[in-house]
Amino acid sequence: MSRLYACIISPQNKSVLTDVAHRFAHSIEVLEDGILFDVSGLERLIGRPDRVAQKILVETRRHKIEGNVGVADTVEAAMLLARSANGSDPQSAGLVQQEMFTQLPLQDLAIEQDTLNVFANLGLKTVEDLLVIPRDELVSRYGREFQTVIDTIEQKGTSLIVPNVKESKVEWSFDLDQPVENFEQLIFVLNHGLERLLTEVHHCGFSVEHLDLLFGLRNKAEKSYEIKTSFPTLDRNFWLKLINLRAALDPPESEIMSVYVVAHFTKPRPAQKGLYAVSRPEPESLLLTVNKLKKLVGEQHVGVPVLVDQRIAEPFALDANKIPDVVKTGRGNDRVKTVVSKFPNITLSYYRPPLAAEVLVRDRQIVFIRTRDFAGHVVNFSGVWRSNSRWWDRPWRTNEWDVEVENAGVYRLAKAGEEWFLIGEYD
Repeated sequence: MSRLYACIISPQNKSVLTDVAHRFAHSIEVLEDGILFDVSGLERLIGRPDRVAQKILVETRRHKIEGNVGVADTVEAAMLLARSANGSDPQSAGLVQQEMFTQLPLQDLAIEQDTLNVFANLGLKTVEDLLVIPRDELVSRYGREFQTVIDTIEQKGTSLIVPNVKESKVEWSFDLDQPVENFEQLIFVLNHGLERLLTEVHHCGFSVEHLDLLFGLRNKAEKSYEIKTSFPTLDRNFWLKLINLRAALDPPESEIMSVYVVAHFTKPRPAQKGLYAVSRPEPESLLLTVNKLKKLVGEQHVGVPVLVDQRIAEPFALDANKIPDVVKTGRGNDRVKTVVSKFPNITLSYYRPPLAAEVLVRDRQIVFIRTRDFAGHVVNFSGVWRSNSRWWDRPWRTNEWDVEVENAGVYRLAKAGEEWFLIGEYD
């Protein structure tokens, strides 16, 4: 796939330039006089390189950035275009089209002044003029180092973007004049702090999926919360509600004297979804609903059922850490990876209540089963299984078998005392 690079040359604050660049790319290099980023692949979404450049220019103007925008197939060409004079078209002021590359003055290239003077005496003033000279003659006269200049004017540069955006988090803190007894009294202050944090994250072109919250307490202790989601968002109201729910589940043990919040950077969530992607609820709504349920019934009663490898009745537990906050779709790293097992899954549907059965046992073998719904010979069975793995807590009171009944199915058979029951059916 062909490469495409964009460069913005501007005296504007680098954080504002980074914000614009992150709307188009994640591979970004901050320069002394601007910013450079990789926009390869945007041709499929936006169009030709000149359309990509126009789109970037519109975004810079929306952020009130004064400067030049250049888009080209190589890093060197993009920087040269952006560092050249403004476009002549008033409608495209600040946009230097790739077609103008051959009209760039030779002074913009990394050529020694003595060599530039010689070129000027020969009437060579632009890249187009220099392209007429045979490459071999230029190299033989000015040395192998001049090959770099030739590669640049032929747009065969090999330079790559070196990402150097080093910010990874932003912080905010506030000391209260008077101690606060509960978190709800901090809503107004924390709302202001989150607004400042998320605005700064937004200016850096990132999003947030991880907050660290630290309360300084009156008893000289500290209460910390680590709040993570599996999706990035800059929705201030969502974070405020989530913090409120977490604090309600595990409130501070003393009055609050100070607040310290850290927002960790992450890549923004893609706004564009597949054309044929199934519509799903927003992940923010799901996560808030789960936390509200935890507040109502307790954290230990909310989670995803997982199997427990024990011989006990209804062997499953709830794992709160496996709650799916978001379902990812898309391409590359965002695509859901479906793991196909080599073995088929077998599920057991429990009967409520268990189904009474008459069982014929001959020579310690189960040979026939009759219930009110069916009757048949036992083709195969396995067991006996003890119904409770925790033999040290209570004695085994129930024996169980897995039985296959002719023309009926596979069932879980149990014997308690002298009575037999079918407690479930395998699907």
